[in-house]
Amino acid sequence: MTETKEKAILIEIGNVRIKEYDSLNVVVERLEEVFNPIKKETVTKWRFKGYSKTIHSALKFIARNELLVNKGAVKDLKSYLDQIKVSNEALMEVAKL
Repeated sequence: MTETKEKAILIEIGNVRIKEYDSLNVVVERLEEVFNPIKKETVTKWRFKGYSKTIHSALKFIARNELLVNKGAVKDLKSYLDQIKVSNEALMEVAKL
């Protein structure tokens, strides 16, 4: 039997995480609610969003694709800009570490 080694979580920011993939890449995942049509139920699980070469480029990927923005809280331009501000502050906090 082959054992699959669990990949290390490098950074977790809210509902987004960056995991080790291999020696050359990291993977970005987001915790989302997913509907399973066979079981007819909604489950929360980590969904793949993309690969990046470095942690730095993964953080830029998260910002560029607005993965930390709560789409449910966006009602107008002001609330959208508030969500962007919160997202950028969370990313800057991680960058300081």
